[in-house]
Amino acid sequence: MTYRRVSVLATALIIVLLITRAPASLMGYALPPAFKAAGFSGTVWKGAVAHVEIPLQSQPFALGRITWTFNPAGLVFGDLVRLQSDWGNQRLDVAASPALNGSLGVTQLELRIDLGWLRQLIPLYVGGQLTADIESLSITADGAPTAATGRLVWENAAWRAIGGDVSLGSYAVDITTTDAGIRADIVTLKGALDVDGSITIAGNSYRVMADLTGPAARNEAFQQAIALLAVPNGSGYRIELSGTL
Repeated sequence: MTYRRVSVLATALIIVLLITRAPASLMGYALPPAFKAAGFSGTVWKGAVAHVEIPLQSQPFALGRITWTFNPAGLVFGDLVRLQSDWGNQRLDVAASPALNGSLGVTQLELRIDLGWLRQLIPLYVGGQLTADIESLSITADGAPTAATGRLVWENAAWRAIGGDVSLGSYAVDITTTDAGIRADIVTLKGALDVDGSITIAGNSYRVMADLTGPAARNEAFQQAIALLAVPNGSGYRIELSGTL
């Protein structure tokens, strides 16, 4: 082996060692300025940060403790990065492979979160716990989903009304991908509001169709809340929405 080859190999080894031993605190420089992160530990390749907050509609949303692991082999096959977040009852575990063209492939997504945080984004006064178990998800660089498989469960769903909360029930959304696009079937597990419907996404278009029946559909506060989204259909209400993502 020539001196030149030895020098190249030694240089490459030094670069690899520097990268793999680089402190996790360097990740802080890659975050947007509006993000707040404190308590870095570990390395760039496998590290943790004690607490992270991100802005949502000018309000802080806590992600809590985050750990990450990079897998360089994921550039060729498998997952490139795995993130885990823990904050109270809130959990996130995701394995993903970002592509150079900006698209994103997710091979595992487990989430548990209180839906009260939605009120920071949109005036939707709902409550309950959302649990997601997504087996696969593909998203384009523009943020549009092209394929998805998994299940969402909304437990102890409630509508937050001025006169008191309206208990709705618990629901599941089973997500599959067909040649026609992504389809999500809504199933009522239990509760005072029976929901039977579906959500379809084809390209950048979506359509929501659902029938709402049961005692909760006759609640005056709930009727007033959904007046802009649903129309009476005799036994309850029907929602038909469509648009572009």
